[in-house]
Amino acid sequence: MIPVLRFSNTDDAARIDAIVARLRLDPREMALSRGHRAEMTRTVQNILEQVADRGDAALVDIARKFDDPDFRPEQLRVTPAKMADAAERLDKNLLAALRRSIAQVREYQTHVMPKKPGTLKRGGLEMDMRFTPLDSAGIYFPGGKAAYPSSLIMLAVPALVAGVGRIVVCTPGSKFGKSDIVLAAAHEVGITEMYRVGGAAAIGALAFGTESIAAVDKIVGPGNSYVQIAKKLVAGCVGIDGYLGPSEILTLADDSANPAFIAADLIAQAEHDPGSCFLLTTSETLASRVLDEIAAQLRFAERVEPITRALRDDSMIVVDPSMDRLVELANRIACEHVNLQTQDDQAMLARLRHVGAVYVGQWSPVAAGDYVAGPSHCLPTNTTARFSSGISVYEFLKRSSVMSYDAASIAADAPAIIALAGAEHLDAHASSAKIRVTSSE
Repeated sequence: MIPVLRFSNTDDAARIDAIVARLRLDPREMALSRGHRAEMTRTVQNILEQVADRGDAALVDIARKFDDPDFRPEQLRVTPAKMADAAERLDKNLLAALRRSIAQVREYQTHVMPKKPGTLKRGGLEMDMRFTPLDSAGIYFPGGKAAYPSSLIMLAVPALVAGVGRIVVCTPGSKFGKSDIVLAAAHEVGITEMYRVGGAAAIGALAFGTESIAAVDKIVGPGNSYVQIAKKLVAGCVGIDGYLGPSEILTLADDSANPAFIAADLIAQAEHDPGSCFLLTTSETLASRVLDEIAAQLRFAERVEPITRALRDDSMIVVDPSMDRLVELANRIACEHVNLQTQDDQAMLARLRHVGAVYVGQWSPVAAGDYVAGPSHCLPTNTTARFSSGISVYEFLKRSSVMSYDAASIAADAPAIIALAGAEHLDAHASSAKIRVTSSE
């Protein structure tokens, strides 16, 4: 089912390299939109042009084409009253679970909120940095295969904690955009502006604005390839969070690990359809026991076919006696989620350089982070953890440097300013320092 590869085998090593290469986004394809992506890009460009030119009318037409043939203009906006009604109808245990998730995400995001670093003084010069929230943010989350209230929570709560003034939520106008649990989650979070708009059209509406939806300053959230291409195309005129692709897990383990727990976590990620699953281990015995556990646990899974396909096509178990090689491979994969189950998890944690979120120890399932732990589950995928981070309050804050000179301190820096400006043939820059020195004499 899931291929077992070994570094010591030359053919297997080549297959490992091929799998890692397939994970990694091709910058040429992303930049040049070659092949199939070029056709997808043209489709997305057409949708964006329609939204830019026709506004709400385009949103309704696109919703009728892709989501609901009977979609009506008055269904675009979800009123706060409808969200509150959904919360009233929701099962009390499910409502309690939503509230627990929201409270614990809010607690964590408040904890990691950046603090004022303090003033750096250099003579009469004082320097600082301040953090200010965005005026507005657009939150998009998909709804094609299931309802995802957890994604709404993981995106909206960090924005709220950061202090974003206006938060706009968009999700497809399918049955999931009308589900009680999604609307109840929006109500419990405190969302007042929500629209049933999906796919690239939602990204266009948030970027350009329409009659009903005012444009926002930044767009965040996961989605299919069309959504990601749309975000790429509008980037620059509006902020985006990055590429959020298919879900991934990597478990780094030795013979001290729990094979039943590992199998359960791999199956859980494969359930995303698609989902990539990796086990890197020093133990042949563990690898064999995990395979046995996967076979046993799949007998009770509801979505066997997509899980089996993901485990077969987008996953691997790598066995090698060298933990050094396995850790380096983990850094090459730069996985969205990493679970550590080794005799010295802290030592392994210290050596992980590229990862979206780390789950330390056998009692830390990725599902806890998906729903209730506190950090957002919206994380970098496709090896982009090499250079990017998951959603948090930081995504919704801007950093501004602050400098305050007095007459003596600008006089001290002026010779260097004048010399460097002169070397760059920017005489007016030099003069702006000279005039201050002359005025203070």
